[in-house]
Amino acid sequence: MRITTVTGKISYIVGAFALILILNVFVFARLVNPTFDVMIVALLNIAYVIIGVRTFRGADENRTDPRPWWRATARPAAGYWIGAGLAVAAFISCVGALASDPENAVIPAVACISYAVLAAFYLNSSIRLHGMDRAG
Repeated sequence: MRITTVTGKISYIVGAFALILILNVFVFARLVNPTFDVMIVALLNIAYVIIGVRTFRGADENRTDPRPWWRATARPAAGYWIGAGLAVAAFISCVGALASDPENAVIPAVACISYAVLAAFYLNSSIRLHGMDRAG
């Protein structure tokens, strides 16, 4: 399955985000402590991003072959924007972790790490795509 339309991509993003939010509020928050809750949500967010980048395709992309493991977007600009936004979120979470008491720092620290991993993934993808644009 390949998601190629803007409407399909927005539907996937909003739907997956809503599902994770509903699961978090009504299931995870009631069954596990906040530390495990944030770890579960972080893993689900990373999984939903990985599934999204594996299924999304740009207009000029091959729709039959799988994307290379490192490719997150069809064009470099999108990855730069998404990566920058995630890097800002990682920075804010990191500041929150550093400003928190040690017993309360786990939640923002997990958020910082997950945002930083995703930011690195998107930025690496865009740097590689940018290099391919120059070489070709």
